[in-house]
Amino acid sequence: MPRPARVCPGAARMLGCILVAWLTMAAVYEPPARSDPNVHKDNEPVPEHDLARAVVYQGRGLKLLSDGKLEPALDQFRRAAVFDPSNVNLLVNIAYVLDKLGRYEEAIAQLKEAEKIDPRNSMIFLNWANSLINMKKFEEALEPLHKAADLDPSNQLVYVNLGAALNNLGRYPEAASKFEKAVELDPKNVASIFNLATIWSKTGETAKAIEKYERVIELDPKNLTAYYNCAALYEKAGNLDGAIETIRRAIKVDPDNGTLREILSRLL
Repeated sequence: MPRPARVCPGAARMLGCILVAWLTMAAVYEPPARSDPNVHKDNEPVPEHDLARAVVYQGRGLKLLSDGKLEPALDQFRRAAVFDPSNVNLLVNIAYVLDKLGRYEEAIAQLKEAEKIDPRNSMIFLNWANSLINMKKFEEALEPLHKAADLDPSNQLVYVNLGAALNNLGRYPEAASKFEKAVELDPKNVASIFNLATIWSKTGETAKAIEKYERVIELDPKNLTAYYNCAALYEKAGNLDGAIETIRRAIKVDPDNGTLREILSRLL
């Protein structure tokens, strides 16, 4: 008789956290390098369009963003937008920072302006959905995600976030199909594979879940959560030897981990 399965605490939470991280990182646009122009003097009139100066401000904004200085980065992106108001990438960057600051409604407002300029830019809708997901408006997030999928069907991030939204709505079979598509588009994306394994674990597809957790371990041998969950599923399936072997592999990765040794002792 198999013992009760032990799944690593927080495994379900990891699903949403990983997806938002992948999405938001993809939202930052890196402008092409250009020569830095001289800065305007205070008494000079500001031109309506000055692409070179816009690039300077955006470059400063990206540097500040990489340093985690969100408010100063937002200021630089907004300065850039003064000189290049029709640049959709600038509006996306402004929305990205607003989202990181938790100002989701303002982020969406920026993306609505961007949509007016370029309604076929999939990143607008991807970021729009990201803010809605962060607001826990999962049902509303589906519409911009489907738009993004129509515009850019080869973008695996679209399917990752569709999977995340559907998972949070409890629509697990649909979520699994989206994560499968994400894995198809990027077979070595650990986050997508892990999320697919998590969904299959929820829906009772134990063998499939084990296969995907093993794939995560293969690609990311230091992913202890994958070892925990894989061992728990082996135990649930009555494969005690598989559970023990998986925990022993995890201990090789982290020999000083007391929790792993406690689990192994219980299994033995």
